[in-house]
Amino acid sequence: MRRRLTELDSEKLNPTLNMRFKSYLFKEKITLETGGKQLLESDGGILKYSSKKPRPSCLRMTPILVWIVILGVFSTVLLRSAIPVYLNVADEKFLELKKCPACFGVMLCPAFLMGDIVPETWSRFKAAQLLNTKNVYFATFKNKHVVLKKLGHDPKLEQLDQHILHQSVGLLKNPTQQISVSAAVRPYTQQNVWLDCVKDLEGNGSTLVHRLRVFDPSSQDISTNDLLGSAGHFKGSEMFVCPSQRKLNYIENEFVANNLGLYRLTCLYNLMTLLLLNSEPLVFQTFPANEGWPFPIYYGACGRVVVEEYVGPNLAQWLPQASFEERINAALQMLNIADQFTKGTDGFRLYVTDFSLYNTAVGFDGVLKIVDGENIIIVDLEKIRKDRPENFDVPYVSDNAGCEHLPSDPHCMSYSEQDMCNRLYNDHNFFAICRELFSPLDSFGLVNGVPDHILKRFPLILTYQTDCYSSSIPGVRESAAKNLISIYKKILPIM
Repeated sequence: MRRRLTELDSEKLNPTLNMRFKSYLFKEKITLETGGKQLLESDGGILKYSSKKPRPSCLRMTPILVWIVILGVFSTVLLRSAIPVYLNVADEKFLELKKCPACFGVMLCPAFLMGDIVPETWSRFKAAQLLNTKNVYFATFKNKHVVLKKLGHDPKLEQLDQHILHQSVGLLKNPTQQISVSAAVRPYTQQNVWLDCVKDLEGNGSTLVHRLRVFDPSSQDISTNDLLGSAGHFKGSEMFVCPSQRKLNYIENEFVANNLGLYRLTCLYNLMTLLLLNSEPLVFQTFPANEGWPFPIYYGACGRVVVEEYVGPNLAQWLPQASFEERINAALQMLNIADQFTKGTDGFRLYVTDFSLYNTAVGFDGVLKIVDGENIIIVDLEKIRKDRPENFDVPYVSDNAGCEHLPSDPHCMSYSEQDMCNRLYNDHNFFAICRELFSPLDSFGLVNGVPDHILKRFPLILTYQTDCYSSSIPGVRESAAKNLISIYKKILPIM
């Protein structure tokens, strides 16, 4: 049907026309308005011109505003009930308890479930899980600031599960059956378990205990993932570098001692999971803070979440506001850390393979701690002496080989795993620390920012710093570092 605009002015019917709908119980009333003037209305299905005067706009808008407010409140309530706003760290999905014993432990589960661990800052919100790719959260525990870690991003955790599942298929009675990772970790671990005779206090061998034997986690079952080595094999954590049964026993003993009350095999399942994924909790427990090691306090784990001490801001955040005295103190501590790791304990040496300003934090008391223990290699010096590999007693000097093609990258740092595992002496720790302290970027202000009165009193300080940074002569780097330790100790009292 063709309609003509005869009695209505066509200019009034522009795109700004408003059509308002009012619903009543048994009938509908439609009103057509434009420019604040009511033109047409339908009543009972009959279209007619309106003779009513338009109501004030504020009165016309009131019902709409009411409905908007009601709809907003209803939507908010509905969304909050369907999507929690705050993160519940006691939630099974967050802790992934169903995956145990393919998890990190359970000793801290009562604290989680009783509400003793409370998220803080942005970690309180559920959205943090969506935006937090590193799976690191901040919380309080017994009035102390702590860090919650899942020890890897979600794809890395999924790759770990797939590796355990794939490797356990050949160990099952029915390989075609679908099993969970909590069940698969048992045969995976048990194939690498042996019975060891442990001596009692009188020196008699009278107790048989389950132990993990040294094994190679290499596998071709996954084409690409973060846990792979350069050859496409499943690499596992840094704890598999420089393998040694004595080292594994040493770490296992500390781990079992920190999980008293648990069945030993259960501890070994947890230990296996950490060995495959991330050895940071093993390092922090084997070389604990209360024995003077520069690591955060390790409080424990529940499911796939570990709880560690929050130390403070990292060096990258702290240095720009630090005074020269504070920076000298930080440099002194870092050189002492290099010396402590190189000396080691009980015939074991530690090497930091990824030292950076972001992996070292400064406490409120000014004490430095390495907060990322994932990239630490532990070497059994007794095994080197026993095996006597080629050049085992020839000192190795770090030369940063492989970084020559990146001269513009001051952060490039290389190391040789083979020379860490086969040499009784390796200056890597001093090399790694001095590469950061005396970098051309001069983050510590020790290259170009040493006051004149300090240079006049200690004229060799810049020479020692250069030797520590770039020397290629055996023994010179360590000697320079120890001379710097002595000088920095003398500088602090006169600042």
